[in-house]
Amino acid sequence: MKTLFKVLALGMFLTVFGSVSAFAQDDSLATLFERYKVEIKNKCGERSAAVATAKTILEKYGTDVDNKEVIDFVRKNSEKIAKEDPVCTRNNAYNEAYKAKDWAKFFSVSKEIINAEGATSPLALDIMLSLVSVGYERVAVDKVDTYNADTINYAKQAIQRIEAGGTSATGNWGVFLPFKTKAYPDGKTNALNSLNYIIGWTNYTRLGATDPSKKKEALTYYYKSTQYNGENKSDLTIYTNIGDYYFNEAAKLDEEYRKLRADNNNTETDEAKAKIALARGYADRSIDAFGRARQIATTTNRKPAADAITKKLGELYRFRFNIAATAATPDLEKYVSGLLTKPMPDPSTDVTPVVETAPTTATTTSSTTTPDATKAPATTTPATNTATTTKPATTPAKKPVAKKKGTR
Repeated sequence: MKTLFKVLALGMFLTVFGSVSAFAQDDSLATLFERYKVEIKNKCGERSAAVATAKTILEKYGTDVDNKEVIDFVRKNSEKIAKEDPVCTRNNAYNEAYKAKDWAKFFSVSKEIINAEGATSPLALDIMLSLVSVGYERVAVDKVDTYNADTINYAKQAIQRIEAGGTSATGNWGVFLPFKTKAYPDGKTNALNSLNYIIGWTNYTRLGATDPSKKKEALTYYYKSTQYNGENKSDLTIYTNIGDYYFNEAAKLDEEYRKLRADNNNTETDEAKAKIALARGYADRSIDAFGRARQIATTTNRKPAADAITKKLGELYRFRFNIAATAATPDLEKYVSGLLTKPMPDPSTDVTPVVETAPTTATTTSSTTTPDATKAPATTTPATNTATTTKPATTPAKKPVAKKKGTR
């Protein structure tokens, strides 16, 4: 296990003051100084006795010109010890808290060090990175949400510091659970990949359960994590969670569209047309995300996941073009391939509505599909999907039900 702080070596130069002539006339100072020389050899963080003895010497003999060399030595080194010992005490507490899995103490001491080190400190950045790693493990492994707010807050701060040119004091991009590993030796890039993923995952799977706005926020961080090579670039949840979010939004818009039609005697209004056009745009983004998910599942030999995603794509395609749940989809693969020739849309950009041209002849049936939302990710870059299609869009499809997962 790595440890951030080594015990500080003082490197003090102890002048050999013979118990001798300088002290011959004052046994009390000689006794105090001999005691002081022993006490300063204790470990950093355990020298409070030396500080107390130094205080006594300086109060009683601080103006003793005959022993000025001794007094100056005590004054200089006691000031140094007084500064070093609180730092060592805090650092030891940091190491011990991690070793003991005392997470409340670990977070508390981490914050103390970050604040003490300051905004540009490489050490503070390493402490932040470990705080985020530990916080993520608590929620992902232990299912403990206590530290989510701190985890997200410091992950965002760490991203800002790294993007502003911040460096690692340890060289490992973290203290405990560092981001530099044998598999990912570029610790800086892997840190950016993982920090964005952690924010996205925590917002989507944990905070998003009670606050839908957190799911939307999660998409941008999920997307950013795919822009860096790192351990989470091929995580299936990134793309399937993005796909699920877009599909659920499409389904909501579809319901609103249906209500508008029902309220207007099943006639199209401009508002209704705008709703269904935007629903198609969201459906296309969902197909795009699941298409990329299937690419990764295929290239990493995860056939069950790839098969489940293919099924989901068929259901999404039927929803998108409002065709019967049992209808064949001979154009599905061509359509998915067409979307994937473009960069992946950046979730921070607005979804572009898709306006249909005059429909061609086709069988349309109001259909209900229930996709299996098996999770999976892929390689990407940003853009906005726009499309004009000749597929029919008469009676809108009912909302499919997407299953949810959210493990790393």
